[in-house]
Amino acid sequence: MNAPLAIAGLTVAGGVVGLGSGWLAVAIEKFEKLEEEEHQERLEYERDTAEELSRAAAAGEDPAVTRPWAGEPYGWTWLERWLSPALGAIGFGTFAAHEAFGSGLLIHLLWIAIFVHVVDFDLKHRLILDVITYPSVVAALVLSGWSPRLTLTSALIGAVGVAAFFFIQNLVSRGSIGLGDAKLGALVGAVTGIGPTATHLGAVYAVIAAVFIAGATAAVLLVTRVRGLKDPIPYGPFLCAGAALILYLGP
Repeated sequence: MNAPLAIAGLTVAGGVVGLGSGWLAVAIEKFEKLEEEEHQERLEYERDTAEELSRAAAAGEDPAVTRPWAGEPYGWTWLERWLSPALGAIGFGTFAAHEAFGSGLLIHLLWIAIFVHVVDFDLKHRLILDVITYPSVVAALVLSGWSPRLTLTSALIGAVGVAAFFFIQNLVSRGSIGLGDAKLGALVGAVTGIGPTATHLGAVYAVIAAVFIAGATAAVLLVTRVRGLKDPIPYGPFLCAGAALILYLGP
């Protein structure tokens, strides 16, 4: 366990990293031109809606019920200003209080920083971008030899296994589980691992934890009527939470 001063220092560092993650999210929005893409989609939606209303009026039919366009937020929001720094500080502080300072702790803090970014971006845009997941998976495989309780073999098996699981879910659910979740699943599997024997099932436990956390959260949101049955709930934050939990507890 680290000294209280070191824990406090890493907690502050986590907040700074979380704020930097928010800056990165805003920068990626601009680089990927997400707002411009949404503007074009909105114009197409409004044009199609107007055409359908004209067609129904000409045919003397009742027009189909349409929902107003629900735009996404862009730029700095409470997610970047408050949630990301808070998650970064909590994550860094929690792991600093749990693990001795060394390469293993630094690697775990790296994954926490990446998970914080994924949570922010997925909550805001329901997107998990390849520009984040692909380099992170490569980094996880490269760093597996220095990661606590991981080997390159267990990281590779975990990455392939979890990615395949979510890819199958994508096919079965006809896209309800996105391919972005499958790519994030590869990262979760790589950082938690599945050993060649049944003694190391970290990636399996991470997915199970994500399912339970997602179920409990969805139940609360439904009961409180914050979300309805048909409202989409991004799955990436739950995968990140499950992975962080297993990294903390061990495989």
